Amino acid sequence: MAELTSIFGAQAGFDTAKVVEQLIALQNRPIDINLAKRDVQVEKLETFEDLKTRLGTFKTVLNTLNKGSRFISTQGNFTGSGTTTTDIVDITTTSTATSGTFTISVSQLAREAKLTSEGFASLDTTIPQGTLELVVGGTTTLININATNNTVDGLRLAINNSGAEVTANFVNDGSDNPIRLTLSGNNTGADNTVSARIFTTGLGVGETTQLSFTETQSSLDALLELDGISISKSSNTVTDIITGAIIKLQGTGEGNIQLSTDFDSIRDKVTNFVSEYNNLTEFIQNLVSFNADTLESGSFLGNFAIQNLQNILRGTVSGEVSGVQGPFGFLSQIGITTQSDGKIVLETAKLNDALQADLGNVSDLFSSRATVSNVNTTFIGFLETTQAGTYDIRVQNGVPQIRRQGETAFVDATGTGNFFAGPEGHASEGLNFRLASLADGDYGTITLAIGVAESLNRKISFLTDSTQNGPVTSEINTITQTIDNLDDTLLSLDTRIAEFEKNIRERFSNLEIILGRLNTQSQTFASSIASIQNLGK
Repeated sequence: MAELTSIFGAQAGFDTAKVVEQLIALQNRPIDINLAKRDVQVEKLETFEDLKTRLGTFKTVLNTLNKGSRFISTQGNFTGSGTTTTDIVDITTTSTATSGTFTISVSQLAREAKLTSEGFASLDTTIPQGTLELVVGGTTTLININATNNTVDGLRLAINNSGAEVTANFVNDGSDNPIRLTLSGNNTGADNTVSARIFTTGLGVGETTQLSFTETQSSLDALLELDGISISKSSNTVTDIITGAIIKLQGTGEGNIQLSTDFDSIRDKVTNFVSEYNNLTEFIQNLVSFNADTLESGSFLGNFAIQNLQNILRGTVSGEVSGVQGPFGFLSQIGITTQSDGKIVLETAKLNDALQADLGNVSDLFSSRATVSNVNTTFIGFLETTQAGTYDIRVQNGVPQIRRQGETAFVDATGTGNFFAGPEGHASEGLNFRLASLADGDYGTITLAIGVAESLNRKISFLTDSTQNGPVTSEINTITQTIDNLDDTLLSLDTRIAEFEKNIRERFSNLEIILGRLNTQSQTFASSIASIQNLGK
């Protein structure tokens, strides 16, 4: 094709190569237009993907606040009494811990069993061959000691590779035969005893011990008292004597354990919520902004999905939280107020006062909680589809029924036995409860409060969850499909233009050939005429 281009215009008398290039450029204009459209869509996709990531980050923050057990943090402290001057326990709390004070006395720590061998001159010292018997916690492991491993170091490796719950090491005691092989049980507790020996079996003489180990430390359970109750544990890490508290025993002595509300941790969570909310709000504002002076606008001004998200955020943090019990029904009442630019600000002093005044009420503003009014009704749980509100519970003709206050009609609950839930499609969908009996009558109310963090968590889940095809997900899917369609269009255009270029070059090449032939014929004809004229002369 390069050769054809180089002779273009030689016969025609004008630059046909340039004409071909201009014709091809004209054909390329739809590609340029579609490439520009694709660039716009790619930028939109990147923005929505960035938004989805930011929503995921904000959702992580919400998950530290959206349940009462996560919002209310508890800290544990130990104070020694009597002769105890150091901390004999280390306390870590989980989300299920509640405030309380306990007396504790530790008389014995749990420990593992330890054994030691006789002394050897070096690691290469030969030991008797035979069978190594390890008994750890009642489980016996037998290892063959032969010419491949009958050295002190070979014995150590054989023990450590056996899978038995014991670890072998060396100790150098500085004597004439300084190398001692020590065995240490991997688990503490009186039941985790350890014994070891190498023995041989001879005909008529039975088993003969060739190498024995001496116990230097016996295995023991931890012994303690909690509020006067005697407790024995095989480990020094105790997880099941105080709900929500992990206690690590570190020494013997006595004192008090106090579990109390960790207000610093709660304030940190709320502060983090405010910060991440403002980061997300600023990002959204930049996308939908409009400057009346410069007439400049954000790239997503007027986009429904983003404006809807903006309205959800503002409405949720500034609106009333229904179902809460206490003096606080708005975030503004505990120091979180919305500014004119849509961001929120935290008054720490006001939050501190609210936490001290009614911690449970403040928790309900962020998280979710249900209360019941009848002892025969037990709240079990709820789903993301369950709406906040107060629900009346009754049994009529042996059928449990439920209605949201404000409605006139009851609906039948679903379930079997004594466990029931609000039916699908109703505001109570997923509200699980238990009834003590199915006798006809009134069973009181269940009031479900869904706080700001839980409400936002639900709404963001809808926006970003691909299975629910929310607005943000729908936008991403639509843009992705548009990009795929543009890619198909560009591929089709590229194929068509390649064919056009091939045809147009062939045509102009053929034109050059034809013109070349005509020029040759013209020259021949002119030469013939000239010859005839010469003959006439």
